[in-house]
Amino acid sequence: MSWAPTPDGYRVSGQSVWATMMIAYFPQGLPYWTKERLSGAPDWILSATYDIDARVSEADRAAWQRQGIGLNKVPMLREMLRTMLADRYKLVARRIPGQVDGYALVVAKRGPKLTKSSPGAALPSGVKLADGGVAVGSNRGEPLQWSFHSASMTDLVEELKIFTSHPVVDRTGISGLYDFVVRCGELDPDHLDSCRASGGDVIHQWDLGSLGLRLEPIKIPTDTLVIDHIERPSEN
Repeated sequence: MSWAPTPDGYRVSGQSVWATMMIAYFPQGLPYWTKERLSGAPDWILSATYDIDARVSEADRAAWQRQGIGLNKVPMLREMLRTMLADRYKLVARRIPGQVDGYALVVAKRGPKLTKSSPGAALPSGVKLADGGVAVGSNRGEPLQWSFHSASMTDLVEELKIFTSHPVVDRTGISGLYDFVVRCGELDPDHLDSCRASGGDVIHQWDLGSLGLRLEPIKIPTDTLVIDHIERPSEN
């Protein structure tokens, strides 16, 4: 599965039709990609795989290359795949409202316990965060924790998403940038990579209570794609 455009198009080998449809229609990302997102889909869209080798025109290439690498930042790719699905697979589909299980990050009963970042303070080396701060992970063999510097609640949510197969949204109502540490005493730091890759739901093993925060199970609105018609594509 790939949603990374090449400089002149999109190439992928052995991708299922289901994966292609998820990329084309659900830019929210992997936690939203469940079988329930499609209604009326034949079984073969999960098992049948195809190679895609698509090129963009010279006129569109500059705009194509300005796309980002995140799934929500490749609008031209998504439109290309939708066009291909309609043309080659004769896809006819419509959206209806649906929902998916997820979590909301909220403020605990006694309120947040966060330290405001000092404007202009030097930041350590670490993982760059979307709102300009950094997150520094622990070394192997040390107690597992993430130190956040000049981080927003949106940044925290994005990191928490790594440890669950469900969507996570920020409903703290907290704005601004903060310095804080999130610890976990139960995950094995020497097996963190396998934990991330497994899609296991280990998000609750992180200590958010010390920050005056908690996770609340919720239903998150999202669309369901109803397939009215689809055909196996012919060979090129």
